[in-house]
Order: sequence, then C-alpha cells, then structure tokens
Amino acid sequence: MTARIKEKLARGETVSMVLINYPVPALVEKVAQLGFDIAFIDCEKGSATTERIEDMCRAGRASGIATVVRPWSGDAGLISRYLDLGADGVMVAGIDEPQAARDLVQAVHYARYADFDRKLVISMIESPKAIANLPQLLQAEGVDVWFIGPNDLAHRMGHPGNAAHPDVRRAVHDALGVIRDAGAKAGTPVTPQTAAALIDAGARLVMTRVADLLTAGAQSFNEGLRPSPGKPAA
Repeated sequence: MTARIKEKLARGETVSMVLINYPVPALVEKVAQLGFDIAFIDCEKGSATTERIEDMCRAGRASGIATVVRPWSGDAGLISRYLDLGADGVMVAGIDEPQAARDLVQAVHYARYADFDRKLVISMIESPKAIANLPQLLQAEGVDVWFIGPNDLAHRMGHPGNAAHPDVRRAVHDALGVIRDAGAKAGTPVTPQTAAALIDAGARLVMTRVADLLTAGAQSFNEGLRPSPGKPAA
C-alpha cells in the first residue's frame, strides 16, 4: 500500500488522506472503498484507544488503504508502539529544528529497520520558526512528506482560529513552494474551494476529514429536500 503511495508521490501525482474523526474500523474500510489513499488516525487530539488503533490499522490492511497515525508526541517509544500496532506510517507534529526531523526518521528506522522503506514518514510544519528553518529542515533524509498544519500555524502567527487570514494563507502557499522547489513533497489540508490553488502551489498530499465529508453530504441531501422555487411543498 505504501509502495503505491510513494510511487504516486514520486510521479508528482496527488495523494489523498482522510482524517477519521470517529475511531471506527468500518469507517477506515469505507474511505478505502471511496478511493482515498490514506486513513489518518489522530492520537494527538482524537480519542482512539490502543486496541481501537490496532483494529483500524487491521481494517486498513484488509481493505487496501494505508493507515497513518499521529502520536501525541515525537517520543521514539510511542512511535515504535504505533508502528507495532500495524500503522503504515506516522505523522509527527512540532518539527521545528533539523535535529527533530532527523530524530523522527531515526525513530521510525529503529522501530522498523527491516521494512523502513515501506513506512511513511510525515513531518509537520506548524510554526513560523519551522517555516523559517525549511531550507535546513529539507536536508533531513528519509522524510516522505512535509505537512503544513495551517490551524496551529495561524495560532502561532497571532491569528488563532483563523487559518484563512491572508497572512496565514500566504505563509502556507510560500512554504509549499519552498518544499516543491527543493524537490521534496508537501502536504496540507484542503477543502473543495481551496484544493486546486493549494495543489498548484505544490501540495501533493491533501487531507480532508470524515466530518467534512459527512457535512457536505448532509447539506447536499437537505438541499434536495427543499421544494423548487414557485412550487409549494405537497
């Protein structure tokens, strides 16, 4: 599964990832059926237990979708534990310094020395410091994707809760360009309204959320229940 994802990234194609807001194995299977590439299990902010994570990773293997887990810290033991549970990769937050990026790669390599090439290593860029350090960060070997988190970035730029602020949008687009121009792979969350511009800017791993997919589907359904203009409801 990860080989296919790495091949898509190497060809410059777009890889899709869905945050499974509700830690249910059946949802992992469903997003696989819908054609997404990666099921993302967030353990920094989510509620998934160790046993549930293992079940979700198993569901990913059974349905042919890769699973990526975000631990609540970059602790090497924690990263190893999630990989032991069957995760195909990890996405670690707060990578501000080159040494932190190297430590992340080393943690995955130590835990999975026999199949390191089949694991996804995703480093999160979430602060002005990390963006300023991008030229040095990108020299770290072994990181598959540099993922920009706009919400935490907005908070640290003085715009909490406002990832759409022009300064934040500009910082995200600029960072995507720096990563792309360095020959590395970038990622970031997208919406239907922002996807095209962010992909054009350099994003190759794009993320949405199950909650957003449900919201869009519910809105579409409810709009279809409304009577057409000029036609009273029966």
